[in-house]
Amino acid sequence: MYITKLIVYGLLISLSGLIMVDSFVRNAIAETRIQWRESIIQTVNRSLLLAVILAIFAQVVQWAQSFGGVEQIAPLLIEGSTGRTWLALLLLSAIGLFVQKLQAARLIIIVLLLLAESMNGHASSDSLIILFDFIHLATISIWVGGVIYFLVNWKDGTEQVRTFLERFTKLLWLTIAIASVSGIALTALILPSISYLLYTSWGQLLLVKIIAILIAIWLGYTANTYIRKHQADRKSRLLKIEYMTLLVVIALAALMSTISPLPSAENALNRHQMGDELHYTVKLSPNAPGPNTFSLSLWTLKEEGKVANVQLSLYADDKPKTSARAYILQSIPIEDNIEFPGFIEQQFSLKELKLPYPTLWHATVDIVFASGQERQFSFSFEN
Repeated sequence: MYITKLIVYGLLISLSGLIMVDSFVRNAIAETRIQWRESIIQTVNRSLLLAVILAIFAQVVQWAQSFGGVEQIAPLLIEGSTGRTWLALLLLSAIGLFVQKLQAARLIIIVLLLLAESMNGHASSDSLIILFDFIHLATISIWVGGVIYFLVNWKDGTEQVRTFLERFTKLLWLTIAIASVSGIALTALILPSISYLLYTSWGQLLLVKIIAILIAIWLGYTANTYIRKHQADRKSRLLKIEYMTLLVVIALAALMSTISPLPSAENALNRHQMGDELHYTVKLSPNAPGPNTFSLSLWTLKEEGKVANVQLSLYADDKPKTSARAYILQSIPIEDNIEFPGFIEQQFSLKELKLPYPTLWHATVDIVFASGQERQFSFSFEN
């Protein structure tokens, strides 16, 4: 599924860039290349339509395997956010083939294609994330489109390249600035903790993507500056490397769209302990570096009365002194009433338990009853 997603993503970014740069930059290409431009845009559009069809087929096969049949396929395509996105991309790609000669119409199709793509994955339920994702996709597309036009213009001589650079450079730096701001905003909205950058696959890929973007910026700046001042064909090599670097950025972005930015729920802690005088269930989710939700269910002897106060104390095995921390748990309504003869159930929670890094943690729970009596239990876990 990742390969088809990567192909669709790459073709969508390339098509969007070609059309937007042609729309925003006057005479982005030499007159002798206009026929080539129209031909390549049509080819990329057709390729995108074919890639979307293949992606939908791959998605349907994946759903059929996951749900053990085809009964749920139609509802998933029509009602699910992923299915609607694929159908929108299919419809818009097909319409795009018939409006290539209408510049305004094909620009509108590109905007709608990028908007549809931005509504997929992590952004599907948050309008602010959709907005920033759309802006991010559009600006990256302009950057990629500019590099493509540059490489094409290079074949027509240095003078044509300089003419293009004079018209495109300001737009390029503006799009890079907007892409940077929108990327930071997206990260802040998607990740509940900055620590996820280091301890999740999505965060690590994002760091690699940022490094690749910085390399591409440096390559583009170096080549553009030199070309403006000198007649130097060898500097076109830097632009080709920049384009390859941007392809890496696109591949990373496609991969990131297929995985969750949050830690896997499979690592969540769910521990139940039975005793003669106390039963308890401890839950910690997602049990990862960063913010976590902690909940505690207690079953205490009826004769001991109600629990008045619960404190959770933690320390890391490798840094017992500097990592020590304590929290007072809040009493909450009982969600799942499980009765044990002779016991009273109460539930407590901590909405944000921050674990700074992965290690072995030791926890102690101190229970104080209304009567003043105290109980204590301990447990350990790795996050």
